[in-house]
Amino acid sequence: MEFIRGEVSDETLLYLYKSLLHPRLIEEKMLILLRQGKISKWFSGIGQEAISVGLTAALFPDEFILPMHRNLGVFTERKVPYNRLFSQFQGKRNGFTKGRDRSFHFGSREHHIVGMISHLGSQMGVADGISLAEKLQSSGKLTAVFTGDGGASQGDFHEALNVAAVWDLPVLFVIENNGYGLSTPSSQQFRFQHFTDKGPGYGIEAHRVDGNNVLDVFQKVMELAPIIRSQSRPMILECMTFRMRGHEEASGTKYIPKELMEYWAQKDPIENYRKYLLSTGLLDAALDDSMRSEIKELINHAWEEADREEAVTWSKDNELDDVYAPVSHKETVPSAESEELRFIDSVTAGLDEAMQKHANLILMGQDIAEYGGVFKVTEGFLEKYGKDRVRNT
Repeated sequence: MEFIRGEVSDETLLYLYKSLLHPRLIEEKMLILLRQGKISKWFSGIGQEAISVGLTAALFPDEFILPMHRNLGVFTERKVPYNRLFSQFQGKRNGFTKGRDRSFHFGSREHHIVGMISHLGSQMGVADGISLAEKLQSSGKLTAVFTGDGGASQGDFHEALNVAAVWDLPVLFVIENNGYGLSTPSSQQFRFQHFTDKGPGYGIEAHRVDGNNVLDVFQKVMELAPIIRSQSRPMILECMTFRMRGHEEASGTKYIPKELMEYWAQKDPIENYRKYLLSTGLLDAALDDSMRSEIKELINHAWEEADREEAVTWSKDNELDDVYAPVSHKETVPSAESEELRFIDSVTAGLDEAMQKHANLILMGQDIAEYGGVFKVTEGFLEKYGKDRVRNT
C-alpha cells in the first residue's frame, strides 16, 4: 500500500492515525463484551475504518453525514461522548434511543449525524432532502451519505442520484464497495466493473479511491468537497474495501473464499498506516503505545460509567416521551365569514395560504410546476412562488 502525503502536515498525519485507533480499539473492546454477554449484537467495521475517519476528518463539523452500521469512525471523529455510545449499545436510558435499540439505528443532531435506515438505500433520498435545504438556504454546506454495493442495488439509489443530478444538489455519495451485500457477491448483483462507471449515466462526476488508505480518502474528500460546495453539484466517491468479519458476529464468513480473506488481511488500514508512519520517523513504538493506552483508558472509563447506569424499566410516560419534536401551536379562531368552494379549489386555497405563511415550505410532485398539476391544483404557483419552491419530480 502506497501512502502519498502531498501537502498533509505532520500533525495531520499523526492525527489521522490516532483517529483510526479510536474505532478499532472500541471494536476490539465490544467484541470481548459481546462474548461476555454484556452487549447483545455487533456489526463490525474492522478493516473499513479509513473511509469513515478519512471522510469525516475532511468535512466541516456542521455538515450532515448519514452513516451506516459499520461507520463507527464517523461517531468517534465527530466526538460523540463514548459513555453515551456505550449506553446505546447496552440499551440504556442515556443512549440515543433511550433503550429502544442497541445498535446503530440512531443519530445525533448535535453532531450532525443522521441515523441509518435499516434497508440503507432510503437514506440516500434523505440526504437529497437535507442538501436541498442547504442549497435553498445558501449555506455553502454539503451532505455526505454512505451506502454499500448491496444498498446501491436498491431502486432508491437510482432515484437519489437522478434527483441530485437534475437539481444540482451538493451531495457526496460515498459507496463502500466491499464486494458483498451480506452474503451476495458483487458478481450476482451487477455487471459493471466499478460504480464510477455509473456516474456518467447520471451526469455525475465519479471518483474511486483505495478505501483502506486513509490518506487517499482524506485527500480525495479534501479535493472534492470545496467543488461540491462552491458549484452545488453531486459527486460519487467509490471506496474499495472489504468486510473482514461477518455481516454481524453471529453470521460468520464461511461463504467468503479463504484466499480473499488472506489477501485483504494484508491491506489492513491501521497496520499499513502505522508502518508508513514508523518509516517516516513521525511515529515510534513509545508514541504508539502511549496513544493506544490513552484511548483504552478513555474507553474503559466511559464503559464503566455506562455500565453503572440502571437497566431500563418500562414506563408508559417514557415510551410516549419525545416521540414528537416540541411545537408552538397557535390557536386560530374560525372566521365568521365563509365561502363555499369546490373540493379541488379548497385544496388550492389551503396550499396557497400555507405557501404564503411559510417561506421555507416547498411543493414537489409530478407535473405541478409549468403544467399546474393534472387537476390544476397548483396552477399559477410557479409564477407566484418560483421554481425553487414549486418543483416537478
